[in-house]
Amino acid sequence: MWLGAGAVTDPRALARFGPLLDVPLVAGPVEAGSRRTRVGRTVVHGLGVGGLDHEDARSVRASAVEDVMAWAAARGLTVCVALRGRTTGDLAAVLDRLRRHADADVLQAVEVDLRAADEQEVLRSMSRVREASPRGQHLLARLSVAGPDLVGRARSAVAGGATAVVLAAQVPLAPGRWWSGPSTAALGLSGLRQLVEAAREQRWPGAPLVIAGGIHSEESARVAVREGAAAVQLGTGLWADPTLLWRVRDAVLEELSAPTATPARAGRAPHTRTTRREP
Repeated sequence: MWLGAGAVTDPRALARFGPLLDVPLVAGPVEAGSRRTRVGRTVVHGLGVGGLDHEDARSVRASAVEDVMAWAAARGLTVCVALRGRTTGDLAAVLDRLRRHADADVLQAVEVDLRAADEQEVLRSMSRVREASPRGQHLLARLSVAGPDLVGRARSAVAGGATAVVLAAQVPLAPGRWWSGPSTAALGLSGLRQLVEAAREQRWPGAPLVIAGGIHSEESARVAVREGAAAVQLGTGLWADPTLLWRVRDAVLEELSAPTATPARAGRAPHTRTTRREP
């Protein structure tokens, strides 16, 4: 179970609604290489049937991520850091800073936003992030399902060191602007099926797949797992009902434990907690 960047303005607020021991808090996105931060909620431009028109989640400074890390460490929780970057060096610089933080052990995963990247950019970015990360760090490559050659980009992500692929099912409307909501469920499932079939045909090595987009109910999460997802990620669905997190979590765990559950190359759930990583 994962939280999308921008799912909540402050992930610590979710503690008011339920336990977070098995749900990594999302911190970020940190926009590496940019001095601009836009504090506040994600800008929504309009609502429509089955979704909404919104901008990218607003970026935060690395210091804000460190605050979340300290808060999580005091409560025995874990954190997933969301990164956006202009260059591979910028991404590595942010990770290097976070690794040197006193509470670095809470960093369970790093998600790199590569929705606008082509195959070569995906490979370079994930390779650099892998070099800057400690051994055992979960690395998630966030890819747009709507972009060209999804299989090729997923193959590049795994070649670069990604341990899981996040299938972002938002529909691009303009640079930094997206359509999200229940109406994108079909897009997410189409990308999921494409990668499951490609892994079966050995056109890419396969990796745990996390579907992000169109998950707005327990049943939509169950369908995603049946189709091959190892996990789901919640974003705009939490804006209307934060308690959806725990209902979806329970539905996913129940579906994964069913005898008929066979997610392609799911293996160990990518959010499974480890207590210590090797440097």
